[in-house]
Amino acid sequence: MRIILDVDRIIRDKISTEAIGRLLVYVREGRGTILTGDRVRLEARIREPTNFGLPGEFDYRRYLAYRNIYATASIKSTDDILLIREAVAHPVQRWFDRLAAEMGGFIGRSAPAEGGLLRAILVGERGFVTEDTEDIYARAGVNHILSISGFHIGVIALTIHYFLFHLLVRWEFLTLHLNLRRTVLLATLPPVVFYLFIAGLAPATVRSVVMIALVTLALFLERETDPLNTLTAAAFGILMFNPQALFDISFQLSFLAIWGILVLTPLCMEPFGDLREGTMKKVMLFAAVSVAATMVTLLPVVHTFHRASVAGLVGNFVAVPLLGYGAVVAGFSALPLIYLFPAAAKFLIGIAAWLVRVSDGIMATVAQIPPLPLRNATLTDLFILYLALLALSLVKGKRIHFLLSALAAGLVLALHLPAVADSSKTIRITFFSVGQGESTLVTFPDGRRMLVDGGGSPHEGGMDVGKQLLAPALWSMGIDRLDMVVLTHPHPDHIKGLISLAALFPIGEFWESGITTPVGDHAKLREILAAHRVPVRYITSSTPPFSVANVRIEPLAPAYRPLAEPDSDQNDDSLVFRLTHGTFSMLFTGDIGSYTEERLLCEPERLACTVLKVPHHGSRHSSSPRFLDAASPRLALISAGARNSFGLPSPETIARLREHGVSVCRTDLNGTIDVASDGSGYLVRTFSDGHFH
Repeated sequence: MRIILDVDRIIRDKISTEAIGRLLVYVREGRGTILTGDRVRLEARIREPTNFGLPGEFDYRRYLAYRNIYATASIKSTDDILLIREAVAHPVQRWFDRLAAEMGGFIGRSAPAEGGLLRAILVGERGFVTEDTEDIYARAGVNHILSISGFHIGVIALTIHYFLFHLLVRWEFLTLHLNLRRTVLLATLPPVVFYLFIAGLAPATVRSVVMIALVTLALFLERETDPLNTLTAAAFGILMFNPQALFDISFQLSFLAIWGILVLTPLCMEPFGDLREGTMKKVMLFAAVSVAATMVTLLPVVHTFHRASVAGLVGNFVAVPLLGYGAVVAGFSALPLIYLFPAAAKFLIGIAAWLVRVSDGIMATVAQIPPLPLRNATLTDLFILYLALLALSLVKGKRIHFLLSALAAGLVLALHLPAVADSSKTIRITFFSVGQGESTLVTFPDGRRMLVDGGGSPHEGGMDVGKQLLAPALWSMGIDRLDMVVLTHPHPDHIKGLISLAALFPIGEFWESGITTPVGDHAKLREILAAHRVPVRYITSSTPPFSVANVRIEPLAPAYRPLAEPDSDQNDDSLVFRLTHGTFSMLFTGDIGSYTEERLLCEPERLACTVLKVPHHGSRHSSSPRFLDAASPRLALISAGARNSFGLPSPETIARLREHGVSVCRTDLNGTIDVASDGSGYLVRTFSDGHFH
């Protein structure tokens, strides 16, 4: 649960200070009854929102800034919020919020199993939709149906119009003295606007209401309407009051989908122009609309979410009639009856819930359709798409339309054709910023890629680093296969991310020491690898040095021994190895401590390196003076989470590195770190503001 507070006072060390600004508060447990306009007090640590600093990362800081939010906080439960006084501000919005909460509560009680989805599509409470449902509908390509969008508003407007017209036409006096069609057009608007405030003021919803209002006004004045002009007017109307909406992906996709439907649907229907009016033509029109919306939003969706699916072409044929028409009409009709005839409202909610159950079952099957092998779209791709769409909007003629479409598709495909084999002699090491975990990508001179560890939250139930951070980063870098994956040791902050990655990426080989009995996350990872028939290679200090693309790999630890128990010191059992490319070398150390460092010092010459991956996130129990003397690195890389609760890296370790004249780069301060070497010198870049610098 998330709450946005307008802060007017901060109390720190018993000193009260006036403040101004908005604070986003995350509540981990409970829902509570806090409404807009309530005055509250809570105790929390206020933090400035930050990004991890990863390629392909969702720019969370900018997202909040567009909403004028520059600080966040987190509390355990709604019980930690003290209500001082109710309704001190925003009385109108508070009334609508309370109404939506009451309606949502009734829906939840009437249909406990399907209530979450119904609350999302009827009153805009998407937080009640389960993660499993979100995932199924996303893979089925119809997750747009889970939000109140333009389509929902259009269906509701038609429902209101139909109801009002058939109600008023029964009154002879009104039929004789009024133009009912024009009157009902205007009478439809107030209920639609009323519903807009209940459902929240999302860009897609506001856009739809503005468009409906403009079309209604034009029809009332008996003026001819131009759909593209109406769409443009709606966009400008929203941006006048909220300019930041231009950078909101929901705003962009919403308008782009409508634009694509208006421009491409007629083109898709041209081959079926001879069809007579009837059911078949309506089916083809529905298919054309679905194809047009999918085609025009495909690249932006891939660019933002790194997912492309044709399942939506099938899913929309099911989800739109069942949920978009059936469940929305039945559920919306129930809303006013909640206060007039609760039994009738419950009956209608039951019908909507049955439609949701049917839809859920079919979507679970549709979601099994494999996604397209397209995980990344560049800004250049988007520019070509928008330019082609603009040209199709302005230029007439079938032949020109075909040539423009073919040219745009050809340019995009050409940009993504595999490049000629790279003869570069450069090795590139990308040290990902994954919070309090660790993951490193090694790109060898011949283009093969090796991922060392996959990060992961050290806390139970934390972020899925592999799925949410590393996969988008790899896709944005144009990587859709990992030739080698290396696990240094099976602690959560090194292994958890690999579980998702093993399911998302083809893997050539998996390397580990093999001295620890696989249990828990380790066993789960091995099961996924076995299911995908990934060969496993065990590497210990007894493994002879070998080469990949003329890069020498020297395993240094751990020493081979019979399987260790899962509760043994897995940090000191980390896989340690050195990469050497010409005069450049990097030492990977996992999370080893002083015990393993002392053992490695038996052969100090094998520790010498240009770049040191600092052991154990910079713990004070690692990187001893003797170890640093032997390694003698010029650059040290430390992976640590910003403001982590472990106090890593230790100030003592940083001081020791400085005393040895070592330059230090940290993921918590510098974001993702990229080191490239041609075998002699090396270049270091760090990632911030969406680019390497």
